Amino acid sequence: MLIRKISAALLMTAALSGAAFAQTSASSSPTTHTITIKNFGFDPADLTVNVGDTIEWKNTDVYTHTATTTKDASNSAQFDSGNIRKDGTYRYVVKAKGTYNYYCTYHPNMKAKLEVK
Repeated sequence: MLIRKISAALLMTAALSGAAFAQTSASSSPTTHTITIKNFGFDPADLTVNVGDTIEWKNTDVYTHTATTTKDASNSAQFDSGNIRKDGTYRYVVKAKGTYNYYCTYHPNMKAKLEVK
């Protein structure tokens, strides 16, 4: 009788641990975030994501835009979408933690920030 109770308790603990692991694994899976380009702006302008997430910019403006990080000390961009035409998209998989300020090269007043945790 005691062995049955211990076995049942161990099975229950294992099942609960497996459920907790499944929840943790699911919540840490990569996510796709959408940034809409409209009215000469990025929406949302500030976004926090995780390494491995995908960012998708969708241009709903009639004008061509870019999503380009500001240059760092070595004068190399972290990401640069190139031209995103009307109804076009650009996808980027986040590779490193940090804060990425970006803008449109055609319209430098269009600015936004990507925070990667």
